[in-house]
Amino acid sequence: MTSCRICVAAAGVAAIVLPAYSAELSDGAYVCTLSSYMIGVIEIDGDVYRGPAFDGEYEGDYPFTVADNVILWQGPLGGLSSGGNRVVSTVLKKAVGGSIGFDITIQNERGNFQTISCSPE
Repeated sequence: MTSCRICVAAAGVAAIVLPAYSAELSDGAYVCTLSSYMIGVIEIDGDVYRGPAFDGEYEGDYPFTVADNVILWQGPLGGLSSGGNRVVSTVLKKAVGGSIGFDITIQNERGNFQTISCSPE
């Protein structure tokens, strides 16, 4: 129940803090980092994504949608959504140079939250 409240609170804060973006995600590769460590690349092509891939080998293509600045993944996100990890939310954000990127917040098996930032390559 507590984790549910935290998720709802995080979504509420994100809705208040983030400005509305009318642009969609551009097609291309998004480099994802945790702190200063690159953890993989997610490729976007229309309303389909691949990855994250750590070695350039993608497991498959999966659909996604964007609603109210939130990305709704309709497939797995590799190690970000397996091994006891779960994706809590993914929100659009302004990246370097004014382009649109996204932050993926995960909760690991110990209950800790981590944010992975993904920016256009």
